[in-house]
Amino acid sequence: MGFDNWRKAIEQTPKPVPLLIENTAGGNHSMARGVERIARLWESVTAADGSEQVGFCLDTAHAFAGGEELDGLTDRIRAITGRIDLVHLNNSRGAFNSGQDRHAGIHATDGLIEPGALGALAAAAKSPVVLETPGAGHAEELTWVREQVR
Repeated sequence: MGFDNWRKAIEQTPKPVPLLIENTAGGNHSMARGVERIARLWESVTAADGSEQVGFCLDTAHAFAGGEELDGLTDRIRAITGRIDLVHLNNSRGAFNSGQDRHAGIHATDGLIEPGALGALAAAAKSPVVLETPGAGHAEELTWVREQVR
């Protein structure tokens, strides 16, 4: 029923600009946590009139805390959605598969994702990247990300 509600929402939502659906970290019953659930969700999305205006945003902290290995994740997501339109790049203070949506800076000491894995995912996504990191140091993070995606 919930997945069909997504289809209805897509059909009823005006889309003067593309609508992006983002994966989530929390909720064992969330419809966007984990690739299996995203696959079911995407079936509903593509069944909706107007689905060509719907894209996907991959959040790295959400994926990690939601129990997804980052290595190869872009390929697994593209196999489901056919696209990655945006990456929300951030580290995670929530442990792997914890369901905790707690962002950290790319190189933060409380970040639990190895920065190299984040850089590899950003490069593999071949899409725009938005830093969603808290605190200071954004200029250094931006420089680092640019070097990773070249």
